[in-house]
Amino acid sequence: MNTYSYTVSRFVPDRIKNEPVNIGIIVVDSDTGKTAHRFMDNLRSLKPRCPGANLRDIEDIVGSIQVGDMPGGVDDLARLADIHTYTLQFTSPRAVTAPTQEDALRDMFDTYVGEAAAAGPAPARVAARKRLLVEIDAEVVRSEMVEEAAIPRPKFAGSRGIFRPDRAFRLKNGAIALHALSFAAQPWRALKDAKVLAVDYEDAAAKTAAGLECAAIVDLPPGDGNPKGQEMYEQAAGHLKDRDCEVVPAGRMPGYVRGVARRVGRAGRAKGRTRPRPGAR
Repeated sequence: MNTYSYTVSRFVPDRIKNEPVNIGIIVVDSDTGKTAHRFMDNLRSLKPRCPGANLRDIEDIVGSIQVGDMPGGVDDLARLADIHTYTLQFTSPRAVTAPTQEDALRDMFDTYVGEAAAAGPAPARVAARKRLLVEIDAEVVRSEMVEEAAIPRPKFAGSRGIFRPDRAFRLKNGAIALHALSFAAQPWRALKDAKVLAVDYEDAAAKTAAGLECAAIVDLPPGDGNPKGQEMYEQAAGHLKDRDCEVVPAGRMPGYVRGVARRVGRAGRAKGRTRPRPGAR
């Protein structure tokens, strides 16, 4: 295994909010000064996350970047972070170990940018999320939640975009959104989804007059032998909790949904709209 240094290139659509989006990776071999880099091919795909941003400008900037050899190694990477502090930024250099420089580039790109897999979700990841949603829906039925409380095809407008959780229910004073995140397959993609979820929820909650709550229902990452999966799970939980989005492991989901049903049920009974028990006449 060899050690390389890398930096993450980030696009900042709004300097005031300063919520950068990762768009590329540069890896340097400090021994030889040789660099390897990759940027997103289709920056226009960022439009849903960056409404109103001038993506043509960032395309021009990225297209004009000349990444040559860096004989200064990590010092040259650090200089990028010092020079670019506005629309295009570079993170401080970090070390990565990999068999080859190309392996390091591919691994870091998949971890922090992930465009290659974003083009089409992997079947395993889709199946894992579906299982979570089926379990959530089954628990909603078992909890006898007030039927009228469910919000069909939920979406909440924010200042910058639209927050679209998987499920949402009306509360007496607001609403609660539930979203499924699976770390059982492609934990790096789940981390990316968690970051988007956290930002979209924060944006919508700030604009929504009535109280809006959010809970991410997560399956746990593969345990033994997968420290990277555990690390990404912990990073995702941190992003969500920092924005007041509750993180609920799948094992705790039934109790959590029953708690939501009690809150929804009280609101429903106040209006005389309770849901009959299964089999009741």
